[in-house]
Amino acid sequence: MNLKHLTNNILRMDSKRVARQEKGATTLLLHHIKEVDRRRLYSDWKFTSLFDWCVKDLGLCEGSAHLRITAARLLADIPEIEIKIENGALNLSNISQVNQFCRENNIKDLEVKKDILNQIENLTKKETDQKLFSLTGIQKPGRETKKRISDKKSKVTYILSDDTLEALEEVKKLIGIQMSSDELMKLMIGALKEKVEKNKFKQITTPKQTKGTKVSGRMISAEVKRKVYLRDKKCVNCGSQHRLNFDHLKPYALGGTNTIENIRLLCFQCNQRASMKMGLSRR
Repeated sequence: MNLKHLTNNILRMDSKRVARQEKGATTLLLHHIKEVDRRRLYSDWKFTSLFDWCVKDLGLCEGSAHLRITAARLLADIPEIEIKIENGALNLSNISQVNQFCRENNIKDLEVKKDILNQIENLTKKETDQKLFSLTGIQKPGRETKKRISDKKSKVTYILSDDTLEALEEVKKLIGIQMSSDELMKLMIGALKEKVEKNKFKQITTPKQTKGTKVSGRMISAEVKRKVYLRDKKCVNCGSQHRLNFDHLKPYALGGTNTIENIRLLCFQCNQRASMKMGLSRR
């Protein structure tokens, strides 16, 4: 597009008009994201999360997806921010800063959140950080980052407390051999994964023999859980391996049994969506 023919004043006015249109388009997109999130439709569309849908289906970059999801969810709780986004008093960046601040300080009261949002209107990112610091006296920690540096490696920075660092050093001493941070992480994650699987999915080498494949009531037997996990390994709907739940294909409330054939693995999001579709839960 060539704009060389525009006069200085017209270019300025036209730029303002386009900026207003962009802000209007942003709030419209936020409403769409909010409604998709309310219905959890991304599970029907085989995406593992709202974020996964925004990146892979809408084509947003990861940073943009995060900012828009945060704003969309806050818009659901505080509709008044819509006009402030459109007139520029609030932007997606400082909304995200406030959301992180409230999460880190366990602030859930909507009136308190509204008050904080009012205080950071028309502020830059740096000014917003300073305002939030003045409210608590707590300095915002540095950002954790992840950057791909090769086909098989990423450079990751974590913010760790002194207690965590001390615990890591103790683990290294207990192991008694020199190893890289990557090797240490693999070792600890492997041990944690094995423990979680044993507790959650009943991954025992020699399971106790049970009479039948179900137990009375809503409780699913350890044997059924073990066999279902070995069969599915991941969410049977979207393929996610995050926050897996044992779900009744025919809901227990509607007469479904605890048999292997009626139990499946679903991630938390797909589980919630399945309940909504069956009319067992609403959001």
